[in-house]
Amino acid sequence: MKDLPTLPKRIQDEMVSLRRVAAGEVTVYQVRQRGKREAIGEVVLELTAKEGIIQQLSINEANRGYGAGSATAAALFRSLARHYSTVRAWAPPDQGLAVYFWMRMGFHPIPGDGPKGGLWFKQALHNQNRGQGARQRG
Repeated sequence: MKDLPTLPKRIQDEMVSLRRVAAGEVTVYQVRQRGKREAIGEVVLELTAKEGIIQQLSINEANRGYGAGSATAAALFRSLARHYSTVRAWAPPDQGLAVYFWMRMGFHPIPGDGPKGGLWFKQALHNQNRGQGARQRG
């Protein structure tokens, strides 16, 4: 079986900083606004030999609506693209805004039921440096 990739300890963009708090097949990041210590959300990823799977991307309710979720997803996609050509995510069946979010982020629905009766989504990732040991922090 192919070794699973190790994602960096910190993933950043202009707006958010993702700090890894658990690594392995299930990797967890705290989401923080750049320059601040308080966590405003969380990302839970399942790393497989073939693709990254976003099990959860959540931003605290008080911090929603300011672009933190989109910035988190974009930073995460850049990091995942170093190792994978596709990423999957899912939307719970009772959260229509999650469906809208993943579609706005460029994902396409996949036929069949997702976890807990939700919907699966998939997106192709593009990175010319995939598999060439692209430099990462951490």
